[in-house]
Amino acid sequence: MNTRTPSLLVAVVSLLSFAGCNDGAPRASEQAANQGPVVAIVNDRALTTQEVKAKLDEQPQFVRGRYNTLEKKKEFLENLIRFELLLQEAKRQGLEKDPEVLATLEKVLVQRLMRKQQETAGGAIDDAAVRKHYEDHLSEFVKPERVRLNHILIEAPKGDAAKRAQARTAAVKLLADIKAKETGGTKGAFELAAAEQSQDATTKSAGGDLGFHSYQELVQAWGTPFADAAFALNTISDLGQVVETDKGFHLVKLQGRQLGMNQPLEQARGRIEARLTAEQRAKAMEGLVDTLRAKAKIEIKDDALQQLSVEGVSLPSPAAGNH
Repeated sequence: MNTRTPSLLVAVVSLLSFAGCNDGAPRASEQAANQGPVVAIVNDRALTTQEVKAKLDEQPQFVRGRYNTLEKKKEFLENLIRFELLLQEAKRQGLEKDPEVLATLEKVLVQRLMRKQQETAGGAIDDAAVRKHYEDHLSEFVKPERVRLNHILIEAPKGDAAKRAQARTAAVKLLADIKAKETGGTKGAFELAAAEQSQDATTKSAGGDLGFHSYQELVQAWGTPFADAAFALNTISDLGQVVETDKGFHLVKLQGRQLGMNQPLEQARGRIEARLTAEQRAKAMEGLVDTLRAKAKIEIKDDALQQLSVEGVSLPSPAAGNH
């Protein structure tokens, strides 16, 4: 008989056996009467068909499929017997009172309480709540396409024909110079030119970096011709033609693009319901803690807490905190 215990089986059986064990477990005769036929007796502890089936049922379906013959069922039972022997020996040695074991049990109990609380918390999320969340967080589900640009501004007030002609000539010459340098392998030629010659004081120190903006944001900031030129660029590092706006003449370079998203409510519903359910459960848990705290008598000893030594952390003295 193969007595090796697969790691998955050990993990599952160990957890289930530990969670279900107690010193007042029924004797073999009692278990036979209460839980069906006994398939094995280990000292005075009976393993019944119901217990074995329950543990088999908790295995993944592809694992359960392996235990469809008597030989394989005996293999599974042998693993349970092996664990039971170890469990009984651990109890004989009094290890159930070991501080580490007790601490683990406390964690399991709290986890079980939290799971129970979550399962009973609240109810179904109604359509109105889902719709309100969608509308309140619309930017998460509907996002316009955005581009990241560097730009150079040569200022020329609208209405001053002579100055605008001069600025246009300067912009065309600068664009040709930048293209020649970048074609020749000079990296950052555009950004360097922006730092030296752009008249947009807010971006020149950053090489003309405007960051990411949507089409509408660019229209609001610089006008429709600027936004059109920006969104006409297709490849990263592409340079556009000279763009004329009311503020002057611009050179633009594409640095990045973020695709837009338009997720309607019905597509977002599952995600929203999951989020609202999690929030509902979290509120229920906080409510339980608040209720328990209100009923409890809690006293905190600041002096003792202050003296707590934490390795690698130096806590200030009470006197130091008063300065």
